[in-house]
Amino acid sequence: MLSPASGKIIRIGEESRTITIFMYLHNVHITTAPLDGVVKKITPENGLFQPAFFRSADFNTRNTIELSTKYGDVTIVQIAGFFTRKIICEVEEGQGIMKGERIGKICLGSRVDISIPSGFEILVKEGAHVKCRKTIMASSK
Repeated sequence: MLSPASGKIIRIGEESRTITIFMYLHNVHITTAPLDGVVKKITPENGLFQPAFFRSADFNTRNTIELSTKYGDVTIVQIAGFFTRKIICEVEEGQGIMKGERIGKICLGSRVDISIPSGFEILVKEGAHVKCRKTIMASSK
């Protein structure tokens, strides 16, 4: 499973199996598919514009992309930050996508949360720097 964004891992939820990647202003802010799959559902939500590295950013404007994969459903959440006011989604519901394919962009940095299926071992640690399409975040057991 590839990283869907470039940045720093600021949180790994052990129970939720969710990894939070903070994207600094100098990072490339595209979002890509971590696995092959089909876009199951896209849910945009309006919210706050808190700095993305704070826990309060959990209530920021976001776009949730649910993927159906052969390993189970994976959720990628594009979260706007303090400077960000625009999230661009480049996929549609029902669309098939391949691992590493571009699915969107968050203008000027923010955060991406990704859920990890239960059949995967998480290979990254908090504080690690990851690269979109390059860093392997998890591997099937």
